[in-house]
Amino acid sequence: MRVVIVGGGITGLSAAYFLERAMTEGRWRGEIVLIERATRLGGKILTVREDGFVVEGGPDSILRVKPEGMALLRELGLEEEVITPGSRTVYRLHRGQLVPIPEALLALRPDPRAILRTRGLPWWGRIRALLEPWIPPRRDEGDEPLAAFLRRRFGRAFAEDIAEPLTAGIHAGDPERLSTQALYPHLLALERQFGSIARGLRGVGPFPPSDPLFVSLRSGMGALVDRLVASLQRTHIRMGRTVIGLALSGEGNARRYRVALEDGETLEADRVVLTVPAMEAARQIAAFAPATAARLREIPFASPVVVTLAFRRDQVAHPLQGSGFLVPRKVPFPLTGCTWISSKWPGRAPEEFVLLRAFLREEGNREAIEEEDSVLIQRSMEALRPLLGLHGDPVRAWVHRWPQGMPQYTVGHLERLQAIEEAFRAFPGLLLTGASYRGIGIPDLIRQAREAVTRLLSAHEIGRPDPLTATCGEDRPSAEEIIR
Repeated sequence: MRVVIVGGGITGLSAAYFLERAMTEGRWRGEIVLIERATRLGGKILTVREDGFVVEGGPDSILRVKPEGMALLRELGLEEEVITPGSRTVYRLHRGQLVPIPEALLALRPDPRAILRTRGLPWWGRIRALLEPWIPPRRDEGDEPLAAFLRRRFGRAFAEDIAEPLTAGIHAGDPERLSTQALYPHLLALERQFGSIARGLRGVGPFPPSDPLFVSLRSGMGALVDRLVASLQRTHIRMGRTVIGLALSGEGNARRYRVALEDGETLEADRVVLTVPAMEAARQIAAFAPATAARLREIPFASPVVVTLAFRRDQVAHPLQGSGFLVPRKVPFPLTGCTWISSKWPGRAPEEFVLLRAFLREEGNREAIEEEDSVLIQRSMEALRPLLGLHGDPVRAWVHRWPQGMPQYTVGHLERLQAIEEAFRAFPGLLLTGASYRGIGIPDLIRQAREAVTRLLSAHEIGRPDPLTATCGEDRPSAEEIIR
């Protein structure tokens, strides 16, 4: 059996890793070919190491409580490289000032003492947030915009000032359009099972937890990609090659696929795993599944821009005692937030230097993805100057653009996935997985890769759960299971 994996990001690399592990364990024999159109592997995981600086172009951490990420780190021998945040304090921008968010609220735990200590929140907003345990749950189990859910549970002031930046901000999306079902099913599970988020979290234990929610790697998240690639001894990796389309031959479980490359080469494959973004997958299947391709194109994408600035410590008046700040959507500001990387993660900058990572706001400024680096650097620097007391120009700067790089799980996302999954049942051996579908975090992508390989190795694929919906069937997990 020849398996062709299209895409060399963390999902594709993980799929190759799990296939190789199956070969080592004697559970499968075959050939693995991984095709990546770029000249490097890792996708959005991109670490730049220059002159003592460790700069992340994409994700800078792994969510520890999701087991797939930590399990893979252990298997790859990276446990000794794991580091924890130097500070967990997060600020928010309020009337031109940075005010701390009480730590209990970072997990949307509506702790009364934390709410009462929240600076810049009006008294009526605090009272409304404290009433969350007495707000009746929603009867309709259909999808709901994230912003509407947060307002309904916590009130408008708390939702807009605290909850939205903490939830929608990491997805670079509009909370009025994002799907609560797809992004935060655990919050819905708490409401459904306990009638309240506060009551549901009451039995989880004391907060803050002794262990951090996020961890990183000493030399940057790129170390995960490096170790993963080094572990692939039986995978034929072809970089700088672009798949332009797929074609079918045969029927049922005997169906095979022809993978056409841009340079004219065609590869025969028994199984194909598409880990590329939805719009790219749509282009590749359009010839034989135009209706499904159209549904894939319905998944929207944002285009994040990240600007990282290095300053001498004496150029920054702010003590930077925290991990950074967030900006509520209602605040007119060119950034959605800024991470104080050198404070958050040890070893990210040389002595006497600081590293700041600014996230440009895309809403109302969609041309930012095409502007010159110098313009984006200047815009970020001027936005941060009064808040952090910056003096002079940065000594180094890095700009990372991700055109159409962040999938948006908008309202109806799960229904859309169900329709796509049903259509894919007509093509046994063709698997669709990756950030466009069920989770954008590194552990989510590793899990999706493992699920795809499990299905690929199954003797009978037709009728089995698809990786798109394997965790969203009729048997919903309980709130306790989700929290764990």
